[in-house]
Amino acid sequence: MGIETKHILVALNEAGEPRKGMEKAIYLAKLSGAKITGVNVIVVSPTLASTVTKYYRDYLAEKAQEMLDRVKESCEKQGIQLASKILDGSPASKIAEFAEEEKVDLVIVGSRGLGGMSEAILGSVATSIVHKSKVSVLVVK
Repeated sequence: MGIETKHILVALNEAGEPRKGMEKAIYLAKLSGAKITGVNVIVVSPTLASTVTKYYRDYLAEKAQEMLDRVKESCEKQGIQLASKILDGSPASKIAEFAEEEKVDLVIVGSRGLGGMSEAILGSVATSIVHKSKVSVLVVK
């Protein structure tokens, strides 16, 4: 009995380095024939006034879509189709929920490389995803 990978989810964000996670996803997809979904999660502070929140959220969604379009174009040049999704909320929770709902086999998330006190103070989306996800998670540095 083997482990099959049919669907890979890659967590992407503008602030991080999407290239490394996507490179690994593309490599694994070529080996396994898996499909890839790129996900970006928009986080808007609930303390902002509702009018400001809407405009800010729209701005973030526009930037996220531009980034996802660039990644999709790069994938297509390598013969890989990329589905994409923009979610709202807590990144770790939303990614873990989405992975379970979509029956993803593997989540790939980048690490900013924070360690020691920096990680303890700032927290880590990658670490949270590892703990919350019910599917395997690969953290790429």
